[in-house]
Amino acid sequence: MTQQLTPSLAEKLLPGELFTTWNGRTPATTIAMRAADLPGMQALPIRELVPWLPEPLWSADPAYGKTDLELIRKAARERVQAMDWSKIKARSRVNVLANPHGFFMAGESYVVMLEEIVAHIQQTRNARVKLCIAESMGHIENADWVKTYNLEERFEKVVEVPQCGAGIEVDTQLGKFWLMQPLFNADFFVHTHITEMREAYIHRMRDRLVKPFGMSYVRLETRSAYHFGYGPRTGQLISRLIFDSDFIQQRYAGSVVLDMTPEGVIGVEGDFDLLALDRRITERTLRNYGVVFGLLSEIDECVAILDSQYPSIYTYSGGVILNSLYYADVDYFDLDNLAAYNGPEAATRESGLVYGRNKAIKALVVNYMTGGLPQTPTLQKQPSYVVGKDMYSWVVNDPSNTYAEDCITYSPDLPSAVAAACAQAGTDKVFAFDNTQGAFRVSESLAKLLLERAPKVRDEVLNHRLPKWLAQRRPVI
Repeated sequence: MTQQLTPSLAEKLLPGELFTTWNGRTPATTIAMRAADLPGMQALPIRELVPWLPEPLWSADPAYGKTDLELIRKAARERVQAMDWSKIKARSRVNVLANPHGFFMAGESYVVMLEEIVAHIQQTRNARVKLCIAESMGHIENADWVKTYNLEERFEKVVEVPQCGAGIEVDTQLGKFWLMQPLFNADFFVHTHITEMREAYIHRMRDRLVKPFGMSYVRLETRSAYHFGYGPRTGQLISRLIFDSDFIQQRYAGSVVLDMTPEGVIGVEGDFDLLALDRRITERTLRNYGVVFGLLSEIDECVAILDSQYPSIYTYSGGVILNSLYYADVDYFDLDNLAAYNGPEAATRESGLVYGRNKAIKALVVNYMTGGLPQTPTLQKQPSYVVGKDMYSWVVNDPSNTYAEDCITYSPDLPSAVAAACAQAGTDKVFAFDNTQGAFRVSESLAKLLLERAPKVRDEVLNHRLPKWLAQRRPVI
């Protein structure tokens, strides 16, 4: 018997907010219609698919109950009070490193955690503390988190650090790499993070929490070196080498992270031993997200709608990104798989071990996405429609989107774009990546498919995949 949705929850869930960007664009007032407003679209709560999800301690969506930030403040205060900060001496300069993904995925709860870290270090260590936001590429179209969360008034010192400024050389076991100098110009630093999955197809839940040391904390040259490390169990090699370097270890004062599920925050974790912290979160993260990723591979065909505040492959739905669907053709948590991306020789390899593009995505509709990353390759993979004059102009005039106009079709509005995409794709299954908290935003036919397949996938993950994933990681967890 097919499971039924929970109307009391599903009908309350709203798509994720669209924020004003750093260069002044206001998508919330520019985008005429959200995917959630299309006829037949519904929120399919992840809890309907993964019934053992722990209850959120806090969620940005009141549909999940707890929205009291004092619960996060209390949890963060207790966590930082229990940590050993003795490495930080009186009058030391300390940089607390913040990640834009924390602001986007966890909002005020992330800011509250940062406030507690800063206050504790100032009060107990008599240190001079600065909040540093490690901005990624595409800085001008990132949301303006300083203004969104009034950070200049909430923190004594705040600095945004994009990846194209002054660098500082670091020696590692593999040679020299370059960090962003403004992030590490203090005596010590505190690393903060959240446990959402993002590029699970790259890090594969190996050393997940060190990823910023090869991505957002480094100059573009080193970030590029990180990108070249994609492959079997090597996606985090650069990050781990930099974290293990003498330069970092001499300055590293500890880590504090928000532990999350697609619904919200389930706790605050912290440790001076980052790798021990990473091991603690690995098992429950695989357990809580494994079924979600497994279900993506059950989708045989769909039209994907981008309707979220990130570049194309990073638009979110149910706590995972579009690229997770693109690479759902294999189980990338299984470390027996050979590599993250296939190459020209991939056709000769054993099927199911090397993945490239999930052909279940039959067409793409761009209602809203930010720029700043090369997106033409994504737009070329299938018929792609762009909604409205503003969005079309933003796409074709983005310097990162060379020749995008050669592979996209303009549509005046969202309903006509989706109708054309579904007709060309020959399917009524629609999957909107609109960052609805804790839910997939899907058409009725796709919701039915996912609900029908969920029992099989849950059994497969709990009884077969999860034990294998954990056994493969046992030397480190």
